[in-house]
Amino acid sequence: MTQLTEPSSLLSVSTEQLRLFTKIAVLYHEEGLSQGDISQRLNLSQARVSRYLKNAVDLGIVRTSIVQPAGIYVGLEKALEEKYQLREVVVVDVMDGASLGMRLGSSAATYLETTIEANDYVGISSWSTTLLHTVEAMRSRPRKIANEVIQLIGGVGSPQAQMQASRLVSHLAELTSAKPYYMGCPGLVANQQIREAFLGDPAVAASVEAWERLTTLLVGIGTFPASPLWQASGNALSSAEEGELSRAGAVGEICLRFFDINGVPMKPAIEERVISIDAEAMMQVPRRVGVAGGMGKLDAIRGAVTGGWINVLITDADVARQLLERPQL
Repeated sequence: MTQLTEPSSLLSVSTEQLRLFTKIAVLYHEEGLSQGDISQRLNLSQARVSRYLKNAVDLGIVRTSIVQPAGIYVGLEKALEEKYQLREVVVVDVMDGASLGMRLGSSAATYLETTIEANDYVGISSWSTTLLHTVEAMRSRPRKIANEVIQLIGGVGSPQAQMQASRLVSHLAELTSAKPYYMGCPGLVANQQIREAFLGDPAVAASVEAWERLTTLLVGIGTFPASPLWQASGNALSSAEEGELSRAGAVGEICLRFFDINGVPMKPAIEERVISIDAEAMMQVPRRVGVAGGMGKLDAIRGAVTGGWINVLITDADVARQLLERPQL
């Protein structure tokens, strides 16, 4: 029998060789025999069995077929990764009876548990119900899986909401056996002088300094105009500040740093009152994970991925599909 190692097409192979390639493929792929078993059974060397299995693939005798289970969107994820040059996309299927926030949080928790490393310095924004669901869904590990957990923005909202921000940082640090860094100050203060006074506090200054060590960001993506929940928190923008942002075309924010539909950062007057990591520092962090979903946040999410505010996106299937379409102006 003529030895064939690199067949170019079915027409270039004899019927006898095709029969042998097919038989070996059936024994290996359908009957589950090892290459060693096949070599003994057919009196062939194991190297030749391996080569003939490759021939079967090259000729199309063996074809790999992946059947994606319902609710799995690998193709959609890949398309988004390519369109927006993202490191990774996780698309979540929303099931009846399950809240979107809880589904996003569960998926984000799984992603973090499998990707955070012991030498990671993780920054987390505090004003996000979805991030709260994320941390609540994470499992405690017996070993250290992060180095530091650092709050990215002062507490935003009522005193109770500011306490919740500290608890979020504390709980994530406990789950990852990391050292926590807190922002013991409001995220939005009355004026620039008060902001400078808080930044001069040694504890706050230590957290700001820790931002330089960040390797991973975990952030929510806020909308503009702000949600009713945020407006009711006691930290609503003034009408003049809202007017400025609206005229500039703001669609969203991360840590109260605003951007337009193309992700272009803005420098509104409100920045003089904000105590949080700034846009430039955020962009320097190697991995920036945004967790957000719901059609009401579509423009904000589009701006965040277009402008490079995040390079890992965890969102729902409806938003993911719309992100592949051209924005409706």
